[in-house]
Amino acid sequence: MIETLIAIRMLGFNADYVDQMKYEQLRGELRVYKGVLDDPNIPEHLKVPIRTRYDICENECKAYRTNGLKPKKISDSFGPAQLVHLVGPYSMLCAFSHNDLAVLALRHQGEKSMIYRSDDSPELVQSIVSIALQVLMDATNQFGKIAKFSEDRFDSVFAAMNQKRDSVWDKSVTL
Repeated sequence: MIETLIAIRMLGFNADYVDQMKYEQLRGELRVYKGVLDDPNIPEHLKVPIRTRYDICENECKAYRTNGLKPKKISDSFGPAQLVHLVGPYSMLCAFSHNDLAVLALRHQGEKSMIYRSDDSPELVQSIVSIALQVLMDATNQFGKIAKFSEDRFDSVFAAMNQKRDSVWDKSVTL
């Protein structure tokens, strides 16, 4: 969700950011194709269409690079998207979704040993829900700035969303 919010923000600041997104998509495709082409267990005759698609993607990437685009990491966009306050939560959520020993220890290590299937603390759960709500509301607000809605349609729906969010937030704060 945070990566999508960054993309929406960047598109709001610069419509040409879509070219960076296309370029990054092509780079991702190239990595997948390269993995298939480098796999010795896949028969060569099955690699023929992949090699063709790899060549097309590689040429498209070269065209983007010729136009000045460079590879970017998501971390390069937090500042320009004015979302530096989400760097910490983003790092935490990435660590939770990958095999990170520090996170495993945080979530499962008790006073003296590891605890199998221990519950997450209510504070951690509240923190994650709070981040999700913040990102969802910010992304919706950005969408309202970009999309064309008739008359007051967006504002009334967004106001109702804010009321619901406030209701959820008020209940979660009392946990």
